Formats: sequence, C-alpha cells, structure tokens
Amino acid sequence: MPGVTTFLIIFIIGIVVWFFHGGSFKLYASIFFSLYHITGQIWISVMLIGIVQNIAFLPLRFIGMRLSKPFDDFEEKIKEQSQQEAYLLFKNKVQKGDSSMVFYIFNFIVNAIALVSAGRIFLIDFYHQKLNPNLLYNWAPYPNYPLKGTYFKLPFFKVTEFLSLSWGKIFMIWIGITLFFAVIRILWRLSKWLLAGNKGLLKARIGYNRLLIKTSGFSLTFLILSIIFLRNIPIKFQFITLVADLTRQNSTMNFITAVGTFLTTIHAGLTRIKIDSEILRLQGVAQKAITELSREKIRESLRNALILGAGAFFVTNHIPCAFELSVATFELLYILSPYTFDKILIRAGAQQHKLAVTEDGKK
Repeated sequence: MPGVTTFLIIFIIGIVVWFFHGGSFKLYASIFFSLYHITGQIWISVMLIGIVQNIAFLPLRFIGMRLSKPFDDFEEKIKEQSQQEAYLLFKNKVQKGDSSMVFYIFNFIVNAIALVSAGRIFLIDFYHQKLNPNLLYNWAPYPNYPLKGTYFKLPFFKVTEFLSLSWGKIFMIWIGITLFFAVIRILWRLSKWLLAGNKGLLKARIGYNRLLIKTSGFSLTFLILSIIFLRNIPIKFQFITLVADLTRQNSTMNFITAVGTFLTTIHAGLTRIKIDSEILRLQGVAQKAITELSREKIRESLRNALILGAGAFFVTNHIPCAFELSVATFELLYILSPYTFDKILIRAGAQQHKLAVTEDGKK
C-alpha cells in the first residue's frame, strides 16, 4: 500500500485505542480546567473551549478547503454509481493513497472524536461532586471547590401582553400578499419588452426572482408560522436578565438552543445552495434546472432544520444547560465564521479552490 494509506491505518488504530482509553476526554477536560484556572468562571471556560477548538482545527479546515475540489468531483461521480460500485470506487481510491480520500477519513474521525469528547465534559457532574483527578493530565491544574461562575447571565425579554387577530383579518392579509406578488408578476410581463434594457430594473428583477426561489420551499411553513404569529402578536415586553444555572436543566436555554440549531441549519443549507447554484451557473446549466434543484434543496434544508431543532430541544431537556451553552457557542462561531476564521483561511490561500471552480466553469 502507499505510505499515506499505511499512515492512515496506523493513525486510525492509534487514535481509536487512545479514545477508548479516555485519552481524548482527558485532553479536553485538561484544557477546560486550565481555562477555568485562568478565568475563574465556568461559563467563560465553556465558551472559550469552543473558540480554542476552532483555532486548533483551522489547519484541518485549510487543508479541507484546498482538497475539496477533487473530493467534490469524486462525490459527483459516485452519485451516478450503484451502492456496491460506489463502495468499490471509494475503496480503490483509498488503497491507491488518494490524498483527498485519505484526508476525508482522517478529518471525519478527528472531528467525530472531538465532538464526543467535548460533549462528554458537560454531561458529567463535576459541579457538585469533586472531579476525579485521574481525568486530568498532570499539567492541568486541579480546580478548587466550590466552582465559581456556574450561573450564565443573558439579557433577555419577557412578553407581557399579546394581540390576537381574527381569522377574517388573517385571511385578508394573506389575500393581500398573494395579490401583491401577482400584480408585480403581471406588471413585469406587460412591460418586459419596454424595460428589458434597464439594468437597474433588471438587477432588481433578478433579486426578486432569487427571493422567490429561496422562499418557495418555505410557503407552507411561512403560512403556519404567520398564523401562529398573527394569533399571538406580542405588543408589550419586559426586559429581564436571564439567569441560567449551568449545573441544571433550563427550559428557556432548551428553547434558545433549539431555535439556534434550526437557524444554523437553515443558514448552512442556504449557504451551500448559493455556492452550488453559482457553480452550476458557471458550468452552463440551464436556469430552470438550477431553480428546481434549489427548491428541492431548500425543502431538504428546512426538513433537516426542523428535525435537528426538535431533536436539540428534547435532548437538551434532560441534561445540564452547560452543554447547551457550549452548543450555542459552536453555532455562533459557525455563523460568524465567514467574517472571522474564514478570513484567516482566505488570506492563507484557501480561496484557490473557488478560483479553480470558477476557471473550470468558464472553460
């Protein structure tokens, strides 16, 4: 076998043994309590460990972005194969030492172990019972009890009064929205031959069409959510400070985590759809086909977001909310990534994959 494949096998064996011997959890616990030793606050340490992990994993993200084009090409190829043929093709590439395949397996295993190890820290009760010293490496300072900063404070609000519209008014609002979009469509068709040369109007029309594409897959969801909102319109608020005990379950934090998971999944789906649509457009795929594919992917993203959001709510409803603060931090970092960590990768040259895709599309 090629050297890179041999290295992968040795690495998998080594890291699996290390994981099942508690090595990865020990590492995360040591980093977490080292951060606690510096900050003196549990809630700050919970958030910082997410930031530390993102920084530590930047090299893997950089390599992944540089190798993503050959992997995307492989992914497109196996979509056309049967399950057995796809497996044989994948196996063949790994045996030959294909760098993108080997890195994909390597990256998947590392991220899976990191996810499990990071989550496990907040699922054990080290708040009320003293932490077993064997769970830390010698270089990590043992925490002094009682632990400090176990309360997370967040500016929040409480709705004190609602307004409920009648079903007749709700029906008229939806009729009005439908007529509004219908009139815009009719006016454009009537004046298209006259205004087609207007670049400003054409740009606005393109933006309008893209908005329709993005929202068409959410029509039923928008209808249901709008009915719920119009029957329960908040009109009076009271600003409060949400105080969550990280050592216990908190229903408000459960709800925030569920909403955050839903929005993050939608954001990830729309970002991916935007990238895929641009690539297909550069490759000369018809706009109608791109639109149909985008609608299908939007529906899929919405379905995934609903499942993951509901799952996040019911799972976190039974565990201390320190885990939820950790999840919320990861979600926030993911959404902010294009404006923070991704800029570091772009400066380092990871944008060359995008440039390569653009060049291929033009050719």
